[in-house]
Amino acid sequence: MADYIGYKNKDQIGVVPFALIVKGAITVLPAIIPWISNVFKHPAKDAIKIIDNIKPQLASSEARERLGLVLAAAQKISPDARDVMAEKLFLWYKLNYPNDYQILLPQDKEYYNNFLATGIQTQPDGNNFYANSQRAMFTNDEINYNATPVLAASNVLSTVTKSTANWILYGGIALALFLILKKK
Repeated sequence: MADYIGYKNKDQIGVVPFALIVKGAITVLPAIIPWISNVFKHPAKDAIKIIDNIKPQLASSEARERLGLVLAAAQKISPDARDVMAEKLFLWYKLNYPNDYQILLPQDKEYYNNFLATGIQTQPDGNNFYANSQRAMFTNDEINYNATPVLAASNVLSTVTKSTANWILYGGIALALFLILKKK
């Protein structure tokens, strides 16, 4: 028949709309897939489940084994639940086993602190993640509690050297910026 405005061939009715629907679905699908997969994730809930499962084992463990279990559980927790890990695992451990520092080796306590410090340096803050991680760390006095005098002095020197090195680096950067800006 003749092609004129308003004429529709009976055989082609519904073909164009279906093609548009398929094209639209293909266009939108890449944006929908990540959203759908995130709907089923519950990092905080999963973290709490891991922590709750480990707590009975902690009660019947020696200090060193307890610390190892805490660190092993932390590695199973998603980085998306880092705030839950800091508060409900690390800080909880530190508050519920306050005398473990007297039994643990200085190296164990340093490893634990480094684990927490690495999280602070590599992950964004949120829900007091930084503050709880820092509160859960062993203090220098706790780290050096049962250290030999040589090791205790080494730990103190290491801490001073790290902080001094940072100040020297910051000072060098400030001096370089001052000199660059002074030339202008």
